[in-house]
Amino acid sequence: MRYSLAFLTLVGAATFASFNGVFIRALGDMTDWQIVFWRHLLVGLMLCVGLAGFYRAGLVSAFRKIGCLGIFGATAFGLSLVFLTMALHTSPVADVMFTLAAIPILTALMAWVTLRERIERVTWIAMIGAAIGVALMVVGHLAGGSIKGVGLSVGCAVTVSVFAVILRWGRDLDMIPMFAVGSLIAAAIALPFSYDNLSLNGETITILVLWGGLISPIYYSLFVVASRHIRAGELMLVVPLETILAVLLAWLVLAEIPGTNTLIGGILIIVAVSGMAIYRIYERPKGGTA
Repeated sequence: MRYSLAFLTLVGAATFASFNGVFIRALGDMTDWQIVFWRHLLVGLMLCVGLAGFYRAGLVSAFRKIGCLGIFGATAFGLSLVFLTMALHTSPVADVMFTLAAIPILTALMAWVTLRERIERVTWIAMIGAAIGVALMVVGHLAGGSIKGVGLSVGCAVTVSVFAVILRWGRDLDMIPMFAVGSLIAAAIALPFSYDNLSLNGETITILVLWGGLISPIYYSLFVVASRHIRAGELMLVVPLETILAVLLAWLVLAEIPGTNTLIGGILIIVAVSGMAIYRIYERPKGGTA
């Protein structure tokens, strides 16, 4: 695949993913656990259908190849989906997305602790900037009396970072089976909290099928395809891109305007992550960096 096409594929993945907040708001009559169950059941099943079409007789082997490490990764990914859905269901989209924008920096820190990957000076600077940004957002929520959304977002960021570190550890792991298993794990976690009210109306079914059965599997697949042809530094640009698009959509479609602390803190995080990513794009390749 040509680089330009791979980068457009990455932009497409970020664009589709940025609609998560809009879809969750459209399902406002459902509980967070119901949304987690139905959305991720559909995502998991659709990814399995796609994998069955691709691998055919080798489907079972494809799932076996992820091994125990892949199961740990899928579990972390499944937990991140639960945290993300609940955060977006209870908090403004900007609060959640700006917090999640710190994921690349948190991943670098975890990789340093667990894999002993060296952290360069620019990454330490980015970490400090992102930490200040998150602190500003937390202070703003303390003043407003609620930090639930930020707490759930941090939980999502931590579990996504664990997933990313596991992918670095097992570099040959196929991400799509892990996405499928992780989605089904999220649905299984939600089932005990939603089994007594799983009925859906026609409008809700339409939204869930569009979101969980079509758009979500598409952007997971696009991201995996792009990740095979784009360097890690450039791949990180998907985080600020998705954040900016999600916040813009929340403003244009949902009329959600970020508070002052959220906006300032979010901008700090975006600048920190974007600066780190751009630096990595233009630096000379070095072994063992994070």
